[in-house]
Amino acid sequence: MLTNYTERLILTSMRPEHEVELFKLHNDPLVQQMNFKNVAQTTQDVRKWLDWALVQWRKNRFGHWMVYQKSSDGPIFTGRCGLVDYESDLEFVCLLCEHAVGRGLGPEAASFAITHALRNSTKEKVVAFIAKGNVRSERAAKKLGLRYIDDRQYEHDGSLRQYYEVTRQEYFSRHQSIAAG
Repeated sequence: MLTNYTERLILTSMRPEHEVELFKLHNDPLVQQMNFKNVAQTTQDVRKWLDWALVQWRKNRFGHWMVYQKSSDGPIFTGRCGLVDYESDLEFVCLLCEHAVGRGLGPEAASFAITHALRNSTKEKVVAFIAKGNVRSERAAKKLGLRYIDDRQYEHDGSLRQYYEVTRQEYFSRHQSIAAG
């Protein structure tokens, strides 16, 4: 298991024992609304997704990270964040529990996840498909340096989403201190 730390977060690589936390996340009201069209996720749905995510980790040495907020009472699970290696690009995805949104935790986790994926991949571009009306995700994408290109059909569920992208060079030139580390 890989464990990394940012100023406020602990990020760990996914493992099978994360299934219970992922079930709670995938059934969080905000996550369901923005990512699952308000459809409750079953344990089978979550297990299938987790199995797929674990294959991504084994194949690429990166993927979705489990995100925990640091606390004096111990880590607090806040969500998952990472990148998926598709044929031509790296797709960025970040899902946070409702209690964790709006405090800058998403961009903090995303900055680590994007940097880690770009360092472990030869892909030249990071992309994101953001549901219309997900203003927080739009702000986070822009904060990370992704720029809106146009609206596109999202192949995984057929919905029309806002398409954002950033090249490797653009990302690291914007985050020079990260590139040096």
